[in-house]
Amino acid sequence: MPQLDNDDLVGRILLAIIDVISRRTSEGYAVVMAGREVDKIKERYEFFKHVEIKNIQYSESGDVIYIDQDINYVDQHDIGKAIKEFIENLIESMGKNAGFYFIKEVREDIPYTHEKIIRELGVNLGVMQLEYIVKKKEMFKFHIENSDILKYVFKALFDILDGDFGRNFAFSTLNELTKRLSTQYEILKYVKIHDIRYIQGVDTVSVDSDVNSADSKMVGLATQKVIQEIDKALKDKGGRMFLTRLKDRLTIEYISKLDEMGVDLSVMRLRQDIVIKHVMKALVDVLSEASTPSYAVLTVDTTLKKMDVKYDCLKYIKIDGTRYSDGIDAISISSDLDSVRPTELGRAVQQIIEMIFKTLGEEAGRDFINKFKERLGKTYLLRIEEMGVNLHMVQLRRDMLW
Repeated sequence: MPQLDNDDLVGRILLAIIDVISRRTSEGYAVVMAGREVDKIKERYEFFKHVEIKNIQYSESGDVIYIDQDINYVDQHDIGKAIKEFIENLIESMGKNAGFYFIKEVREDIPYTHEKIIRELGVNLGVMQLEYIVKKKEMFKFHIENSDILKYVFKALFDILDGDFGRNFAFSTLNELTKRLSTQYEILKYVKIHDIRYIQGVDTVSVDSDVNSADSKMVGLATQKVIQEIDKALKDKGGRMFLTRLKDRLTIEYISKLDEMGVDLSVMRLRQDIVIKHVMKALVDVLSEASTPSYAVLTVDTTLKKMDVKYDCLKYIKIDGTRYSDGIDAISISSDLDSVRPTELGRAVQQIIEMIFKTLGEEAGRDFINKFKERLGKTYLLRIEEMGVNLHMVQLRRDMLW
């Protein structure tokens, strides 16, 4: 396992935390919030005096995080305790629902090597998220039915659409969408959107209680599809941060219930540059397990250079050869990649995975695809499958060569 100095470990965690907070607020607010918690943690862990979060308005260098090299002399297990407490304090200072996604998004943002090290130091982000869910569930022990979920989510969707584009758009969009999708998802036949422009004294949404006898997973599939469709429609119309606002409207008990149903609100309609960023991260993470981050990035770089003539879309993926030791941070992906046809990008992704797979020996390659899937996660795996990436076929072709 690659050893990281304390300044690298702490700096990268803080950078991920600031990045995640700034997505929902602003960079300025994120820096202030992180800085405030750093000052608090110094009271318990004196070595955090070596850490400084600079106000970006007054930072001439542009680097908001400064860490003195003396922190490298601190026992790393003490660093782990401080990081864990720092994250817990941040969660407590956030809104009642923010912690659920905060932990998950920080985990996705930091390199796998850093996550692996802090996990060995007692900072298991996966366990922390689970503990957060359990804690919140204990506070809300009432039973949530399928009808409750559908009414709650559809009401939140109506309010967002109404606020952005008016009541006419909200009613027509949800009414049309519910009727159209009900041919594929029969669950939606139980949902009725009322035209409150002309009917007074009724709720915006009503849901027949008969839906409570249905499989909750089917309710989850239908709910996810509705949210995806609206997300796409709002992006096309220039809607503002739809998913963020939807998540902010849902309470933790409903978020937990949706999670149980298989609804992933972390990402719905993913931009292609974000998808490829996670594909690259998963590849580098898996290759790093058997070698080093430097070798992993070199392997990806070599593969891309062999393919850039055939796939023009790969010009949007840049790797800084002088920064191989930085791992995934050496790779940058332009948002222009989102303009590429999904099928073309899918062919390129499959070719990248296939070529890297072929470079591995039998022992290293045996679990490569399964490890890659695990690191990539279900949401991104589903997205590359929609692009036409067939990992099962990649595995079959490689098995025939062994």
